Amino acid sequence: MRRQEAVAGWIFVLPAVLFWLIWFLYPALKAISISFYQYNYATPETNMFVGLANYVRLFQDTKFFTAMGHSFFMVAVIVPLQTLLSFAVAVLLNGPIRLKGFYRSSCYIPYVISAMAVTIFFMYFFVKGGPASSFFAMLGLENVSWFASTKYAMAFLIIVYVWQQVGFYMVIFIGALQEVPVELYEAAKVDGANSWQRLTKITVPMIKNTTYLVLTFGMINAFQIFDQIAAMSKQSPLGSPSGATSTLVTFLYQQSFSYMDMGYGSAAAVVLFLIIFSLSAVREVLGRRSD
Repeated sequence: MRRQEAVAGWIFVLPAVLFWLIWFLYPALKAISISFYQYNYATPETNMFVGLANYVRLFQDTKFFTAMGHSFFMVAVIVPLQTLLSFAVAVLLNGPIRLKGFYRSSCYIPYVISAMAVTIFFMYFFVKGGPASSFFAMLGLENVSWFASTKYAMAFLIIVYVWQQVGFYMVIFIGALQEVPVELYEAAKVDGANSWQRLTKITVPMIKNTTYLVLTFGMINAFQIFDQIAAMSKQSPLGSPSGATSTLVTFLYQQSFSYMDMGYGSAAAVVLFLIIFSLSAVREVLGRRSD
């Protein structure tokens, strides 16, 4: 019986395992291998082993460090912002309100829409003289096309990305909130705890593991922003205007596919992987210590 159950289990998970091996593990190992080569997929006869030369060149490249700085800045802003907003929306939509399903669906829909389409839609609002640009101009900012301004392009990118992602993390938080025992809130009310105290003393600690999950997912996804930047750049080089929105992902994409220097781009991809892996490991250690 155990053998039959094991065979049945492997049959069910085999498609997912094969998908992971073919589309994730193999490309990852291939990228690591290519990072040690001068590799051009258009002229394979010129490929040659160069050892750590790509990595040495990478850490001497000021454009790489600029892109890295932009990536860390976006993660530092996006992750806390989208986590707080999604948690706040989840708390509101988990309460006793009318049309709860409608509001939840409305918040989640942006997440399933194409990132390119969402970005282009926002560009019409943030163009010079557009509704959003005019509104912020009344608050003292410049009335310019945000996505074409080196001063505001990063802010525009963050606004678009966070707006689209909040609904996804809201769903995760709502699932966690529904697992919190109602008896705890009732006991707190009897003891005289107000709404804020119930939120901070019961809700937040009880969904701590979910919050860690949201932070981890948010960090990984924020490091890999690409579609929104591609939509903003249009026919210009990725990271436009003037490199104001360049990130590690756009850097490695340009090196690999625009300049056909696959070895150099793969080295950047490996560094990006190590950064994400290291930060995820640190978060895991801190999470376990807090437990």
